Amino acid sequence: MEKRALVAFVLSLAVLLFWELYFGGLYRTPPSQPKEEMQTVPSTTAPAQTATSPQVLPESLPTDRLALSNQSLQNWRIDTNLYEMKLVAPGARLASFQLRDYRQAVTPASPPMDMVTTQTSGYLPFAVDLVHHSNLELATRPYASNAPERIPFSASAQSQQPISFSAIAPGQVKLTKTLNPIPGTYVVDASIRIENLSSERLEDQLGISFYFEPYEKASETAYNQSQLTLFKDGSLQYHPAKDLSKEEFLFVPPMDWIGYENSYFIQAIIPMEKDGYQLVPRVLDENRGLVQLVYLTNPFQLEAGEAKTYQLRLYLGPKEEGNLAKAGNNLSRALDFGWFTFLAKPLLVVLRWFYKYTHNYGIAIILLTVVIKIIFWPLTQKSYKSMQVMKKIQPKIAQVREKYKNDREKLNQELMMLYRTYKVNPLGGCLPMVLQIPVFFALYRMLYGAIELRHKPFMLWINDLTAPDRLHIGIDIPYLGGIPVLTLLMGASMFIQQKMTPTGGDPRQEKMMLLMPVIFTVFFINFPSGLVLYWLVNNVLSIVQQYWINRSA
Repeated sequence: MEKRALVAFVLSLAVLLFWELYFGGLYRTPPSQPKEEMQTVPSTTAPAQTATSPQVLPESLPTDRLALSNQSLQNWRIDTNLYEMKLVAPGARLASFQLRDYRQAVTPASPPMDMVTTQTSGYLPFAVDLVHHSNLELATRPYASNAPERIPFSASAQSQQPISFSAIAPGQVKLTKTLNPIPGTYVVDASIRIENLSSERLEDQLGISFYFEPYEKASETAYNQSQLTLFKDGSLQYHPAKDLSKEEFLFVPPMDWIGYENSYFIQAIIPMEKDGYQLVPRVLDENRGLVQLVYLTNPFQLEAGEAKTYQLRLYLGPKEEGNLAKAGNNLSRALDFGWFTFLAKPLLVVLRWFYKYTHNYGIAIILLTVVIKIIFWPLTQKSYKSMQVMKKIQPKIAQVREKYKNDREKLNQELMMLYRTYKVNPLGGCLPMVLQIPVFFALYRMLYGAIELRHKPFMLWINDLTAPDRLHIGIDIPYLGGIPVLTLLMGASMFIQQKMTPTGGDPRQEKMMLLMPVIFTVFFINFPSGLVLYWLVNNVLSIVQQYWINRSA
């Protein structure tokens, strides 16, 4: 019974790992949304706050593309200690947003991480149009500004002058974009002011378009997928591009934020009004993963000489909890580690604390593993001792089973008496391990998705703790590229641990248990090296503990 429970536990763990790796089952399962929160377009069941809004079909919304190749466009660069933001004169749109502390690849020569991923397609974000006066071409019209071409922003400054960009359609409208970067953060407050220059009433609505493509196409997987994410009513909703391409959606307020994210970065749009807008996403190119998100205002009327202003807050940067919190509006909830977030975040805090003193996240993972092992030491000790006792009494259990094989009730009574005599719980070796499952999965998700580990080296050939471990020897190994040394060491340590662990004496079960190191090695072959390092160190500590118990016995 003891061995069956243990086998069931290990197999269940393996199935969960497989499901998480290939289907993301433990990470992001979009909740079913009620109709008033998420609608298809067009819809006849709109909530009260949008009932007066016209039905604007997504295909009728503007998609203004800038042909940037071989052009030298007037531009402005806003420099801060965290990023450099570039805007081009046509449409005063974002041409780049380069993060100073993050690179696109692990190599030192790699360019800075750029949050604007649609440069090559020409769909630059922060394009503003009048939906029913598209002939004015506000999203491509040249903008002017009194600001210099390079605008430095100091992180220590308490307040700095916002930067404004204006475009005029003579005798029609004047559109002014104003950006106010918040010093020391990745937050940019934006306002859009539309002024009626004509002598007639202007009836229209603004469409503010943002465009996204996957951040890291080469490494897009279930655990690091670029997708649209919405936070409202205290919960996260996830919408990959493949889902958006199947039907048309309309998101209505109230909501805290909406953003395009993967495990490490996010571009978030935070509405500063409680209502008066809708958000319309659509896929423009499914092969490229090109997604457009339109912030569509409710219809407005402006008499001659009147103006109206709309406020937005933008966040373009890493999914690091401290920086996300500076944006407010529950943006810190974007740091999501699935079911076990409540455990993963404290573990990440401890990991950062160790890094503060070691300056090496690999060593920090080792120290965190030691701490977790110490915490669970009494439970593991009890488990190993229970397994030892169960091994010793296996011959007696076999005798009882043979003697009462035709009397189920008597068999159970005698087995329970035997367990009481030797003071052993038949599940004593399994239950302590089950209690560690939440901690393992919390670590699993945290080590997969914490940006703190991205491109951080450990030692020797391990230069990125979020990438699989590979030692390149000049020969291209099929399906692997290099030798997964750390993973093989983990499998070997697991094999040694299995050989040292007491068994029930059944040769078939012993062979089954010895297969587990092989299965786990295959599962872990493409896991981040940081997670493999944790499992390896945990195995080594377990071997030491098992050796101590066996010696004492």
